[in-house]
Amino acid sequence: ASLYHRVPDQVNQYTIAILYYTVRTMVLLDNEKFLIELTRLFQSTRDSGSVNITQKRLTFKAKKMSDEDLPPTNRCLIRAKTEKKKISTILEAKDVLRFHTSLTNVLKVQATNLKRKDRSKAKKATEVTGGGDSSPRPPSSPRAPTVP
Repeated sequence: ASLYHRVPDQVNQYTIAILYYTVRTMVLLDNEKFLIELTRLFQSTRDSGSVNITQKRLTFKAKKMSDEDLPPTNRCLIRAKTEKKKISTILEAKDVLRFHTSLTNVLKVQATNLKRKDRSKAKKATEVTGGGDSSPRPPSSPRAPTVP
């Protein structure tokens, strides 16, 4: 599959030139497909494994391009990877709020496998030692009034 088959329609030639190296090893999806595939990545790592999500501002300045050739909108590159699979999407400035709301919902639903920290050992340790430092503390010094 060539690079042009993986790129969404709204991405222009400038973005294709920027991401050519990245896309060779990573699948570039549109925003909705990225969220669907991210859900699949979480489900595939439910028993073991992890999913790493990174986000960074998409900037690139080629030596041959002038400032007038650069697109005026800000973009963000979102990546997700497991040990075996990498996916990414380009987020336009106008889609940030909608995308992050959807991403938050996906993360909330998939965060069911997080383990609670075992605090029973720490609680037993404080009971054995007597609950910490029981010596009286000196009163804190009052603040000096400020002069207007």
